Amino acid sequence: MPTFEHTIDVAAPVEHVSEFMTDPANWPRTHASISQLEITESSDDETRMDATFRVLGIGNEGEMVQRILEPDAHVEVSFESDGLSGTADYRYSESDGVTTIVEFVDYEFGDSLLDRIMEPVAKRYNERQFRHSLESSKELIEAELAENERMAAA
Repeated sequence: MPTFEHTIDVAAPVEHVSEFMTDPANWPRTHASISQLEITESSDDETRMDATFRVLGIGNEGEMVQRILEPDAHVEVSFESDGLSGTADYRYSESDGVTTIVEFVDYEFGDSLLDRIMEPVAKRYNERQFRHSLESSKELIEAELAENERMAAA
């Protein structure tokens, strides 16, 4: 069962970071593997979505559920499909206007022969995709905040 952890610092208040990270509309912008995302159910602390993932060019349809366990501090996203299932756990903390995001991902591949053959390559691919997603989120959040500050000063 592959697991990995990434940490990144974002020069923005935790509320701004959390708002961006928990908005599913931003996910296709930051997760290259998400090719389609449709919200099917939503409440204050949980959002259910139908999703299509592309891993190494192979489409995989499934369900994602985002749970806000502690606002601006702890979010869990679970994903379930025929070939892949698991969770991504996000923790946010702020110090001096900088928000640290810790991402812990734990998942497993399906049981088909194709899943077992692809697993070693897909594992490395997924780890890079999740790390790149955090880096893209950081860039977008910081650019958005800088633009907001520029507009406020104008």
